[in-house]
Amino acid sequence: MPEIKINGKKIKFEEGKTILDVCRKNNIKIPTLCYHPDLKAEGKCRQCIVEVNGKIMTSCNTQAKEGMNIITENEKIKKYRKINAALLMSRVKTKDILETEDIEELMEHDGLFENKLRNLPIDNKNPAIERNINLCINCGKCIRKCHDVQSVDAIYPAFKGIETIAATPFLCPLDQTVCTYCGQCSLVCPTGAIREKSSIRDVEKALKDEGKHVIIQTAPSMRASLGEEFGLKPGSLITGKMVTALKKLGFNRVFDTDFGADMTTYEEAHELMERIEKNKNLPMTTSCCPAWIVFMEKNYPELLNHISTCKSPQQMFGAIAKTYYAKLHNIDPKNIVVVSAMPCTAKKFECERREMRSSGFKDVDYVLTTRELGRMLKQNNINLPSLNDSEFDKPLGISSGSGAIFGTTGGVTQAVLRVIEWKMKSMDVEWEELKKVEGIRQIKLKLGDKELLLGIIYGLGNARKVMEDLKKGKCRYDFIEVMACPGGCIGGGGQPKSTDMDIVKKRSLALYRQDEKLEMRKAHENPVLKEVYDNFLGEPLSKKAHKYLHTRYFNRKK
Repeated sequence: MPEIKINGKKIKFEEGKTILDVCRKNNIKIPTLCYHPDLKAEGKCRQCIVEVNGKIMTSCNTQAKEGMNIITENEKIKKYRKINAALLMSRVKTKDILETEDIEELMEHDGLFENKLRNLPIDNKNPAIERNINLCINCGKCIRKCHDVQSVDAIYPAFKGIETIAATPFLCPLDQTVCTYCGQCSLVCPTGAIREKSSIRDVEKALKDEGKHVIIQTAPSMRASLGEEFGLKPGSLITGKMVTALKKLGFNRVFDTDFGADMTTYEEAHELMERIEKNKNLPMTTSCCPAWIVFMEKNYPELLNHISTCKSPQQMFGAIAKTYYAKLHNIDPKNIVVVSAMPCTAKKFECERREMRSSGFKDVDYVLTTRELGRMLKQNNINLPSLNDSEFDKPLGISSGSGAIFGTTGGVTQAVLRVIEWKMKSMDVEWEELKKVEGIRQIKLKLGDKELLLGIIYGLGNARKVMEDLKKGKCRYDFIEVMACPGGCIGGGGQPKSTDMDIVKKRSLALYRQDEKLEMRKAHENPVLKEVYDNFLGEPLSKKAHKYLHTRYFNRKK
């Protein structure tokens, strides 16, 4: 292996790695701000500078080469870092920057004053994302995430030189752009210039209203990520502790979105079998990801008939809560407030869609992201790791392992196939392939005498490639699962601030552990699901099921 010298110590390294890669592997600390492992390194913030054979260079985008003599810190490097940090931080009020440790470290430098402040309007007219570009320091992470990974291009550089910021075209509001509200930009923003629009005050107001019956549903991925907000290791399953915490906040009932996932699985499996039998509108794509739905509405409205008409688990749950559950417990649905705890910023937009009112009321009233829920618990002095476990409330807290794996890429497909296997009796599929975490996968399925091809996709950039093939008649898939975020909901825009794929994989494995330890692993085995159909909905795809559990989509292309 080639060898370099770092701070006087000889170190072997793999060819093709950057200086920053080599240093991090060897626990040599170099500060960064604009760098992110998922994004192309640009060296914009110049905090990662090092001295290489006497020359100052950025370590994030300089490849390590045999014979380099590297110094990671001396007085000259400190001086240059301080100058560049001051230029960045002069753009904003330092006291307003709250988001990351990287920023906190930069703030420790002397002389970072607010001498060039903007006064641009805050963009908060949409229900999902709030943008305060007065806090933008032009690190470029959000632009690269939106363009390079998601291929959405809702954000561009605006203005010139030190005044450059990440902005929408013509500085228009986000809801007038091609934005899908996936929130991936908020995950990488270090200053809080882009963040989820908070619903904490609305939820707190509802909890204080004695006339309201306030229930909360928790998404499957939350149980594998919420612990990170309290210092627990990624992939720590805190299901029971989370339930206890939510009861301490004062919710009347704590339910599980996994029940809604079981219902979505059941309906979607029957819809897919019907489409295959009729050879109509294939391939069918999943519909549980609201950012994916908006992406299709804004970019490929001519392909909307390929999307399953099933509502997402969140919305199915809300519709059942304000109909079946309300009647079961003799509660006026106008007094029921449904709160969702979700890993997703786009869920905030989804619950506001005008078609999500099949009960006569909003299916879901408010959505809290994982980060919001973490803040809310801390504000109420509830220390999650110290709590005892509690069970979800009945009946809508009963769910299967299929509901649990809905939160990870490939999980929806596996859940649907478990129902199809039960219905068709004769099926052969590569089960282990479904558990992998890759951007685009294809799985072969034998269904009786038919051989089908299934596509599993995460990331809107990957989805665009497949949709372009579908437009051209080149798509070979019969069924496509799409999730907008890396790894699925476990990498959602409302999750704790990390898109490190190792962390995402640990969350995914946690959901599969949850699935494997349950006796009931298939949606159709859920006894409460059976009761809802027997006593309220009738059959899958029935007229009543379509009224409450299905929806339609719109052309939003401009």
